[in-house]
Amino acid sequence: MRSLCLALVCVFVAFSSNCQAEDLLVKSCPELIRMAENFQHDLRAIDAVYGSAVEAGNMDRIKNYKLRRGAVRKELDSVMRAIDVRGCVKK
Repeated sequence: MRSLCLALVCVFVAFSSNCQAEDLLVKSCPELIRMAENFQHDLRAIDAVYGSAVEAGNMDRIKNYKLRRGAVRKELDSVMRAIDVRGCVKK
C-alpha cells in the first residue's frame, strides 16, 4: 500500500511539472522561436545587471539576480525542448 501511494505521488509530481511543457507544445513554431529569443535577451540583460551587482558587492542584488537567472534559464530550457520536440528548426 505504501509503495502504491508513493507511486501515485511521483506520478502527480511528474504530471504537474509537465503541464507547462504541454502548454508549450500547442504553440506555433514562430511563437516558440520568438519566446526563445526573448528569454535569451532577458538572460543577457540579467547577466549585465548581475555583473554590476557583483562589482558593487551587493549581496541582496546578487542573490536576486541569481534566482531570476535560474528561473529564466529554466523557462528557456523548456522552450528549447518544445522547439526540439516540434521539430521547428531543421538541421
